[in-house]
Amino acid sequence: MNILHLLSQNHLTGAEVYAVTLAHHQLVQGHNVYHLSNGFHYPSKAIKLEFEVETKSKITFIKNILWLRNFINKQNIQVIHTHSRAAAKLAYWAILFTKTAQVSTVHGVQHPSFSKKLHNQYGKFIIAVCENIKNHLIFDFAYNKNQIKIIRNPINSTDYYFLKNERPLNKTLKIAIVGRTTGPKKQRTEQVLNALKNTPAEISIIGGNLSDLNIDVEYKSQIKELNNITLNTSVYSQFDLIIGSGRVCIESMISGVITIAFGEAQYVGLITKSNFFDAIKSNFGDIHPESKDPVINLSQFINDIQTEFNEHHSLSVLAQNEFSLDLIANKILRLYESACFLKNYSSWIPVLMYHKIPDHEINSKHKIFVTKYNFEKHLKFFKNCGFKTLTFSDLQKYRTGQKPFSEFPKKPLILTFDDGYTDNLSNASPLLKKYQFNAQLFLLADSKIKQNNWDLSASEPTHDIVSGLERQRWKDSQFEIGSHGFSHKKITELSSEEALTELTESKKHLENEFGIPINTYAFTYGITNEAAADLAQKAGYDYAVNTDTGGLLIEEDPYRIFRVNIFPDESCLSLFKKTSKWYRKYYYLKRKR
Repeated sequence: MNILHLLSQNHLTGAEVYAVTLAHHQLVQGHNVYHLSNGFHYPSKAIKLEFEVETKSKITFIKNILWLRNFINKQNIQVIHTHSRAAAKLAYWAILFTKTAQVSTVHGVQHPSFSKKLHNQYGKFIIAVCENIKNHLIFDFAYNKNQIKIIRNPINSTDYYFLKNERPLNKTLKIAIVGRTTGPKKQRTEQVLNALKNTPAEISIIGGNLSDLNIDVEYKSQIKELNNITLNTSVYSQFDLIIGSGRVCIESMISGVITIAFGEAQYVGLITKSNFFDAIKSNFGDIHPESKDPVINLSQFINDIQTEFNEHHSLSVLAQNEFSLDLIANKILRLYESACFLKNYSSWIPVLMYHKIPDHEINSKHKIFVTKYNFEKHLKFFKNCGFKTLTFSDLQKYRTGQKPFSEFPKKPLILTFDDGYTDNLSNASPLLKKYQFNAQLFLLADSKIKQNNWDLSASEPTHDIVSGLERQRWKDSQFEIGSHGFSHKKITELSSEEALTELTESKKHLENEFGIPINTYAFTYGITNEAAADLAQKAGYDYAVNTDTGGLLIEEDPYRIFRVNIFPDESCLSLFKKTSKWYRKYYYLKRKR
């Protein structure tokens, strides 16, 4: 993939470190990566071009749009990843009416403006590095929540890792305050230094200048100023306590150093296991909906410094898991692919959900069947309407560029079947073949299950499921196999560890049984949540489907894909409605989900 990171940095910021960290990982993965920025302040291996991304001149801005559009065409840029307000605005106009996709990472509070509220200039997807930023964009700008993804700051484990650092008794406490000494962080640093004035400690500031600060001249002489150094674990480990926010706190915790979070918006305090997940919502004090100026809690600060701390390793592990570069880079690459897909096809793709296809009507309370006779009528309707079926593997090939979008069907349709009933094999598959359609089948990984016993409590009759060696017949059918878990458990009733095991192990079992990749998961009972969707991606799936909720488009929320229930008495009119491009939005407006 050809990727452009667009920045407008006049000094080193966390946004630039973020972009460089991500770009280096993308280069290792084999992508072509470019950096365009007003200036560069952090070493990067990507192809760098200095360019006036941020300008107040309207004439220069128009020239920049034309220059950037020419650059995009010449280098065949598929995705522009912007990292500042000025970069997002420039990219928005440069890629207008092109097939280049835009994704933006928002690192902080965005200043309100009429243009931002009128239309979203940040592209197909916005990456919010913490929960408070997502809430800010939804409530202050009314942006579509499905287009805002919380993806944390990526931290490279090569530069940051746990280093056990035993502090000798009676050693003078070494404290570092890390971050800029201008803007909101100037006030923060001054407050911290004044609070530490009578503390017997060696104090250093990293990344700022003492000349920016309004503190006693005599006090300044006692403070070390460390600039032009590249932060990593070896630097952090020289200190007993780090005071910072955002990426600084993450890097410090991973390195095993006691960390106090004090950002542009609030004083969070000493980071411990008990407040870790609450602290990340504000990006460790940088973003808070009710705070504009950081104010130190003096009594808490003194208590935080004096607290006996023994959570170094467990906190480091928590941070490593939450901010893993590999995990985050893969999520972002998936987002790039989704953005490119939506640039080429921006309509809803109907995904219909079937279960049983019996010869005759059955006594079913929830009506989760369509007779063989009616199912053929459905297929005739789809054929006459010009639909072409896709499986999720087909979708994945278009998304990743393995298939050109010039071949993408004008009227795509995805047919899905749950559980693997015998009549799917005997009745549905021959009819699908007759009408030249394919479908997606979600099988249970436990090959010993012969009936749908989980439906008994819901007053549903038992129905035979293909089991044992007979399951190999699915490979010669019109069905592509996906996972439905092991034994039809509700994912929302499992712990995170149990849910991840259910997802990963069912995938492995099916892949071993059939000798094919399994790229899609169907949540049992159609029930899921955001955490389970995130685990499906972590488990290695390309898609996951549920029922009655999800994004308005498949690629808006590919791990919670909305499916349409199909019932025994569907008419041509109801099928027309349920397969129309407007149906998903209609359903959302009607039911608010």
